[in-house]
Amino acid sequence: MKFRMRGWRRWALFLVAGLLCWFLYPVMRVGAFLLFDPSSGERAGLLTKDSIGDASGLHPVGHAGIVKLGADLNATEKLLRETLGRARVENLAVVPFGARHSMGKQALREGAIHVDTSGFDHLQMDGDLLRAQSGARWSQVIDFLAERGLSIEVMQSNNDFSVGGTLSVNAHGWQPNRPPVASTVEKFRLMLADGAIRECSRSNNESLFRHALGGYGLFGIILDAWIRPVPNKILRSTHRVLAIDEFLEAWSALGPEDVELAYARLSVAPSSFFREILLTTYASTGETAPPEASWDDGGERSAKLARAIFRASLNSGRGKEFRWLMEKQFGGEASGSFARSRLLDEPIRVFGNADPERTDMLMEYFVPCEKFSPFVVSIRQILAGNAEELLNVTIRSVSKDNDTALPYAKTDSFGFVMLFNVERTAEGATSLEGRARRLIEAALKMGGSFYLPYWSYATPQQLLRAYPEFPRVVREKNQVDPGKRFLNGFFDHYAKSTAETE
Repeated sequence: MKFRMRGWRRWALFLVAGLLCWFLYPVMRVGAFLLFDPSSGERAGLLTKDSIGDASGLHPVGHAGIVKLGADLNATEKLLRETLGRARVENLAVVPFGARHSMGKQALREGAIHVDTSGFDHLQMDGDLLRAQSGARWSQVIDFLAERGLSIEVMQSNNDFSVGGTLSVNAHGWQPNRPPVASTVEKFRLMLADGAIRECSRSNNESLFRHALGGYGLFGIILDAWIRPVPNKILRSTHRVLAIDEFLEAWSALGPEDVELAYARLSVAPSSFFREILLTTYASTGETAPPEASWDDGGERSAKLARAIFRASLNSGRGKEFRWLMEKQFGGEASGSFARSRLLDEPIRVFGNADPERTDMLMEYFVPCEKFSPFVVSIRQILAGNAEELLNVTIRSVSKDNDTALPYAKTDSFGFVMLFNVERTAEGATSLEGRARRLIEAALKMGGSFYLPYWSYATPQQLLRAYPEFPRVVREKNQVDPGKRFLNGFFDHYAKSTAETE
């Protein structure tokens, strides 16, 4: 009897130890990631004397030279005219690029002259407006404005991108119920293929204004833009977990006069996959922030832990469960009270991939606000059991775009930003194609669309259903740039494929 009791205790200890290991496994993954994370900053896309690539690292191309711009306006204008002259003589395309985070070859073309705008980054106030050269990064803009008690009105969720790149893809942000960034632009100057410069606004060269914003660099090179800032208020966060069918009512109840930033995250944890959603809002405290440094040591420490929890969940159901538990309990990496500028000043490295064998791939789909719940049900059916590479789904609202010729938000919509992580190979790049087309189809059936900067997975028919304006935009491009001096891989693919379907 004594022997049997000892045996039972031994097995009980084994069971307890096993359960403890099972429970601690995701915690140990996070700890290992904190110790061995290779991240040491933003990993730039390939750029050599012969080749150029984007941040994904999946499709480098050969180039005919890299032209680097500086902050001196007169020198830059002269250099750009010389570059365009060379391109005409040698019959070459010209492609401007900033941070190269778009992943649909918008900033790449085989055999083209590529113009690096990153040094063209001067900032100044012009009355109440910010005048920004197109190569400036948003991190620079945020710091510049914060020193003056101001902040950005609309921008994407990371600060690494260039102003010109953001305007060229007409990005939207997590500013609730606001149109894309084009709505904050009062005017800009555009250099055309013949070297002429046009000042474009809603009342002056209006067609160029509508086509160059969200025009993917196909109509000319944006030199500088006059952008409307807002006060740099201190915002306080709140968060709550909702069922999917509760979300729309909760979002509609947000007070637009108080809530300045808001987003939601769908659960990708297996037990609540696309059935729970975390709504995070940032409301004004009524105070304006004093000048402050971005990403102080405390911010860095919390960001490292948030990054470890996030990245350690890749390909791990239990890791995703642990991450969802932490997010529900603590509300993510930016809970508490912060200046608006601090919240916007988040670099990609906080959550970005640092594994040289893998790469992050973004896709985004838009549906009218009232279609939120049925769209979630539809995409859950597409991805359930086939979402190992899916790391995150963020929900942001975007109001109807009345400013650009190629709008993705044709009505007030929710954007579903999906982050996948795949092998950094050709096979990895194509592994999502089938699912992407099914997700596009689901959005189209809801009267929605998809975002063009992320991969050219859509069929020509799907592109024309989402963007019936596309052939008209191509015709306008050909009138403005009859020599087809401004081209890129994105245009090559879709202009040719859609022409074949017309």
